Amino acid sequence: MTAWPRKRGPCHPRQDARATMARRHEHQSTPETHVLVTDAAGVRSAVDAIVSSGRFAFDAEFIGEDAYAAEICLIQVATQDVVFLIDPLAGVDLAPFWSTVTDGSIETVVHAGLEDLTICYQHTGQAPRRVFDVQVAAGLVGLDYPMSLSRLARATLGVRLHKSQTLTDWRKRPLSAEQMDYAVQDVGYVLAIRDALDRKLGVLNRRDWADEEFARFSDERLYQPRAELLARRVKGAGTLDGRALAVAQEVAVERERLAKEFNRPPRVLLKDHLVVAMARHGWARPADLKSLRGMTLTGRPLQRICEAVQRGLDMPEESLAQPSNKDEDTPWESSLGRFVTAVLGDYCRCHDVSFQLMGSNRDVRAVVLEHTRGADVVEPEAFQRGWRKQFAGKVIEELLSGNYSVRVQNGVEPRLETSN
Repeated sequence: MTAWPRKRGPCHPRQDARATMARRHEHQSTPETHVLVTDAAGVRSAVDAIVSSGRFAFDAEFIGEDAYAAEICLIQVATQDVVFLIDPLAGVDLAPFWSTVTDGSIETVVHAGLEDLTICYQHTGQAPRRVFDVQVAAGLVGLDYPMSLSRLARATLGVRLHKSQTLTDWRKRPLSAEQMDYAVQDVGYVLAIRDALDRKLGVLNRRDWADEEFARFSDERLYQPRAELLARRVKGAGTLDGRALAVAQEVAVERERLAKEFNRPPRVLLKDHLVVAMARHGWARPADLKSLRGMTLTGRPLQRICEAVQRGLDMPEESLAQPSNKDEDTPWESSLGRFVTAVLGDYCRCHDVSFQLMGSNRDVRAVVLEHTRGADVVEPEAFQRGWRKQFAGKVIEELLSGNYSVRVQNGVEPRLETSN
């Protein structure tokens, strides 16, 4: 047997990556001034600075618990020289700013930016065109994923952020000095973090991996949830299949439409347990739905939910989703899944990739069931595509084929080995 080659000896990549980047970029320059924008002229100045720079860091403070559409309370924008705090509550037109996010010649740099970018799509109907997410990049260079901005700033720049306003009410005016400081820090270091991570991506020859990950932010489908994804978010829907799942999908889609029209959170408009109950019973009459405890819809909205139930009931048999077999793994399949997860986790650890970014337990289960039951049993898993296939596909294939084994010796790290 010969040892599968590791990137380094004893594996401590995350600590190494943090220490190296923090030492190198401890004195990285960041914007020294900030400007509060409350009028059209200020928005134009911010847009001009963004266009001139060709890139900017972006974050938004918003309230999303009480309505379908998040209420934007503050937009933070940072170029290399200045931070702009744009106040939407002052009544400024944000269209000129959103145009920079959807401009393919300008790079928008975010940290865990999906929610912020979704707001852009909701306001413009267009997906962002060129995004760099530092949280995603961190997972591709040996740092943890997901990683908070404060931890990421410390790991890459050696900077400690003072994050003390996470639960503040951003609707109150005037903004306090503490809120302003928090808002500035939220974007002030992001470009420097981006540059540190990009250099590391270059060293590891993984910029194409990052581009592949970032490309999804420009896909409008990301911001338009499919019926099956909406149903998957319904608590309790995982136990449904066949006709009941079809009903749940149709009701989830209609609930989303109603929530958008009435600007109310979907789960407030129609609670998850009601969606599951009507899916199980197949009730499509208003009188039946009114008997459910917690049903508050009446009139036309209730009728629309009934019509959605009926659409699910009328769906052709061949169009019904197949059972997920979620709870039908054999004991040895479950054990095999845990084994593959452990091996992949160690492989990622030793090659500067976050396992949490590379795949999920669902993906591991899919590849195990594909091996044990055949390719048509489950949907294709993440390891069959793009950089994930390039990085881990061969390891998984050889491991499940018996060509790789794990050897454990006393006092020595486990080793992945291959037959001669």
